[in-house]
Amino acid sequence: MAFVLCAAVLFSSACQPVDHPVPEEVAQDALPDQEAWNTTIYLSRDGRQEATIRAGHRLYYSETNVTVIDEGIYVEFFEEDGSLASTLEAEWGEIDGQTHDLRVRGGVTVHSTERGTLETDSLTWFNAANLIVTDAAVRLTGDTDVIAGDGFEADPGMRRYSIQRNIKGRFLPDAQPQ
Repeated sequence: MAFVLCAAVLFSSACQPVDHPVPEEVAQDALPDQEAWNTTIYLSRDGRQEATIRAGHRLYYSETNVTVIDEGIYVEFFEEDGSLASTLEAEWGEIDGQTHDLRVRGGVTVHSTERGTLETDSLTWFNAANLIVTDAAVRLTGDTDVIAGDGFEADPGMRRYSIQRNIKGRFLPDAQPQ
């Protein structure tokens, strides 16, 4: 009898609805106008591709012109010459349909082809300025160093970056620059 009761409690808690992140601009009871799985979104400016966003699951709300991605985000950012600048991975995020700004949260990792790997919990890509920005804690790991701090701003390739506060770092003495 105790096993049946225990199993019933486990199954009932496992069957609870999953709360998907909803942007602040969208009412909690609003239903999406579009829903899609395993989609790719291309963002370009003046005919030049700036980013490719792959989403496991996305919801579009026409009233606020916001796309919510709630099942994994993978983004490729491109240089002006079309080469790959960096990739970004996160658990969820949203795209502003008017500005094409991308806000991501949860296990955010940016892999730069030039600089190394940035880790943080939230980040915004401002499309018009082509900048990635966060006020959160960051950790930037390169071939020969590790730098941490709070607040970050950079181009998507992270060639030029700044960490705003509480900057700490260390060199990796045995590492060889590539």
